[in-house]
Amino acid sequence: MRIKILTPWSLPQFNGRFFPSPMEWDGAEFVCDPDCREYDWLVVYDEVPRSKRVEELACPASHTILVTQEPDSIKIYPPCYTRQFNYVITTHDPQVLRHPGYRRGAGAIVWLNGRSPLENRACRDYPKSKTLSCIFSTKRMTHTLHSKRMDFIEYIEAHEPSLERFGRGIREIRNKYDALDAYRYHIAIENQCRPYHWTEKLPDSILSLCLTFYAGDPKIGCVLPPESFIPVPIDDPPAALAIIQEAIADNAYEKRLPAIREARRLLCERYNLWNQILDVVAEHENKQLPETSGRTRIYDRHYLRRNPVHLISEGLELARVRWLMGR
Repeated sequence: MRIKILTPWSLPQFNGRFFPSPMEWDGAEFVCDPDCREYDWLVVYDEVPRSKRVEELACPASHTILVTQEPDSIKIYPPCYTRQFNYVITTHDPQVLRHPGYRRGAGAIVWLNGRSPLENRACRDYPKSKTLSCIFSTKRMTHTLHSKRMDFIEYIEAHEPSLERFGRGIREIRNKYDALDAYRYHIAIENQCRPYHWTEKLPDSILSLCLTFYAGDPKIGCVLPPESFIPVPIDDPPAALAIIQEAIADNAYEKRLPAIREARRLLCERYNLWNQILDVVAEHENKQLPETSGRTRIYDRHYLRRNPVHLISEGLELARVRWLMGR
């Protein structure tokens, strides 16, 4: 079985590293070649490439999946876009993203630690010679928790001498794993603290076997072992500092290493983009439904806006979602 993935990125070096093509994963072949015309399923990761605009389907319309990337507090995917797909893997609330093929995603994201998915899945050990790291740039944004994250990190940095900070404008690194592999502990703060939504920040840390001080998805303990990370309050830096220092003094890393290993196993075998896609494919095939022709094209979201009806519909959908989230 061949599964084609379209991504919004046009950089070959990005897709080549994080979406190696072709790649064998649990009996399926994943390809990330926009020009591929022989495939059994089509997956669009967030957006159809704007350079492509339209994908002429080479598979049944029922074999199409959209995987959303952003939380519902940042980005809304209008019905004119989502209804092109038979399934949607998302962390959006089902009241926000209404779709008959809705599937709650868990870890259906791209790992950005600098290793390919197969390299990460090898589950190597990493000698730990350093204590604590974080990766933050000097940039501040006000529409997310970015500014709070900066205040938080600056406070911890001022009071915990073992913290080594990496990021653009501070201490730049070529690969994210350079700031993870050698460290027992890592601080990961999400831009958005939304239930069921987590980005690569936590998996990237766990893949390097770090014990992560984490602020983000309040439901993450329902997916990964609670002992594999330590929650910290982003709104209370002094309390977070006390948690961090107590954990380091108590050698929490060594005590929690089995849980961290189990979390990494779960990420590599279940809570990743590839297995989340394969779960939907297996579910569909088990239904043994007759395949119908249906749609023959998948359009880029921006291309759809050329139609005034779609543009107005997207505006109404945005107003509806804002009302839902604000009530």
